[in-house]
Parts: sequence; structure tokens; C-alpha cells
Amino acid sequence: MSRALFLLFLGWQILAQAQYQTWYGVEIGFKPVKKTKVELGLQHRMNGIKEWSRSYVQAKFHVKVVDGVQLFSGYRFGLLPNSNSGLDLNPTTYRHRTAIGITINPTDWMFDKTRLSFGLTAQMQWNRAKFSRERTVFRSKVNAKYDIEHFPLSPFISGEYFYDFKRDISYTEDEVLIEGGTKAFRWFGGFEIELPKSHSFQLALGKRTAFLSNRSYWIASLTYQVRIQ
Repeated sequence: MSRALFLLFLGWQILAQAQYQTWYGVEIGFKPVKKTKVELGLQHRMNGIKEWSRSYVQAKFHVKVVDGVQLFSGYRFGLLPNSNSGLDLNPTTYRHRTAIGITINPTDWMFDKTRLSFGLTAQMQWNRAKFSRERTVFRSKVNAKYDIEHFPLSPFISGEYFYDFKRDISYTEDEVLIEGGTKAFRWFGGFEIELPKSHSFQLALGKRTAFLSNRSYWIASLTYQVRIQ
């Protein structure tokens, strides 16, 4: 275990010191009533490890419909450097995101309990930002996680697809043409480190690739998680 932790931390530090993004977060989850779950989170993103990129505060509400199926809604507020500060004289600006979606976990339908968790998520989100046009984005995600017996590390992997309904906007003499298209792909792989009393750390390395420009960047992510039973 110590060797695996050392290699993961080493890889995370190498990426963090390069000109890539590092994400630091805290998440708290609890169940206010039966068949519901609330998740609250804070996340701080950096370009490399010194330059601030943006910060987020978010909340998500889940409702269990049947075994293996959950509906959710969420809201996220973002604060980031203002590239148009010359217009409003503010060094920072904001972003709002609202979302609804569904999560399906087929392994919940198995009669025999399994340590493998496999999930499918579909989400519609609406983004608003100052000095930017509103965007409607569809996201689909596939993730898998395995809880190794008598071992504190649980490996996981995920992949995401982003479709922007207003990706391409062109102007003619008579009308404005709006077309949607693939925006980006993103994947993560890493470990969740189980701690006592429903606490855990999640360490992950990921990569995001923009579809049109084919530009990509690596992501090193560290998240502290608390699950209140």
C-alpha cells in the first residue's frame, strides 16, 4: 500500500508542478430523509500550483426512484478572474450553473452483493456567466469503482462526454445560425483512500480534451470527503 501511495503522490506532484491544473476540494454528504441525499462541496482550481483559475461552491440533491436509479438536481456558483475587467472594473467575475439528471447503477440490481460499482449518468446543465452567452450542455458519464476487501484503497475510473447545444454561432445578413456539437471529452483515474468514521480522500489524475481545437490539459485532483450516516 505504501508503494502505491508513493507512486500516486509522486505522479500528482509531477503534474502539479507543470503547467497543468490542480483541483482541491471538500465534499460533505448526508441523508436528510429516507431515499434522499444531499451533497455540498467546495472546489479550488489552480493553473499549475500557483496561479488561481477559479473556485466553486455547489449543492446537489438526489432522490432514489427504485434500486439502482436516482434523479438529481444541482446548482453551482463559480468565481474566477475577470478577463473583461476593463469593462466593469472588477478583478473577478461569476458563473452560475443549474443541472438536472439521472444516475443508473446496474450493479444494484444484482441478487449477490458485489464490490464492483458501475454507474451511468446523464445530465442537462445550463450555464450563465457575465459577458458570455448562455450555454446548454448535455453530459454523459461512465464510471466504475472496485472496493478491494481488507484494503483501504479503492481504484476507480471514469469517462465523460460533453455536447454543447450552442457550440457554433454564425451570423448572416438575415439571421443568426446556432448549431450544436461535441465540446470535449474528459477522463479520470485514481484511488479513494478510506479513513475511519466515513471519511476518505480521493486522489485522481485526469485529462480534458477540447473537440474542435484538440487542445488538452492534465488534471491532478485531491478531494476530502465526509459521509454523514
